[in-house]
Amino acid sequence: MSGKSIYSSFFLFLLEQIFQNIKQEYSRYQRWRHLEVVLNQSEACASESQPPSSALTAPSSPGSSWMKKDQPTFTLRQVGIICERLLKDYEDKIREEYEQILNTKLAEQYESFVKFTHDQIMRRYGTRPTSYVS
Repeated sequence: MSGKSIYSSFFLFLLEQIFQNIKQEYSRYQRWRHLEVVLNQSEACASESQPPSSALTAPSSPGSSWMKKDQPTFTLRQVGIICERLLKDYEDKIREEYEQILNTKLAEQYESFVKFTHDQIMRRYGTRPTSYVS
């Protein structure tokens, strides 16, 4: 497998992983919003049929710890910032690896050029001594 295909497959794996994390966080956020709406509706129904003191507790109250488990960990903006940072870090890493590979290839190319030039000089002039005048 070539180096290029390794990087592209790793990049696709990383993008897929980021996509799955965002998708999971979004579905968690949707479930939380749905629970919040249902809770608000049941609270409104309970407050109509019962006195306000016995109504269900609001999601922000300390008594509703079961909702904290399902609350989104990050906002959509925070997820975007995290993704940008991850992609920038990954891009920097790829750039460093690319520069290293490029420098290696350039060094190999230079060595080949020097060897070729040396071989051409040896063919043209052979083993006779070189002078600076010719």
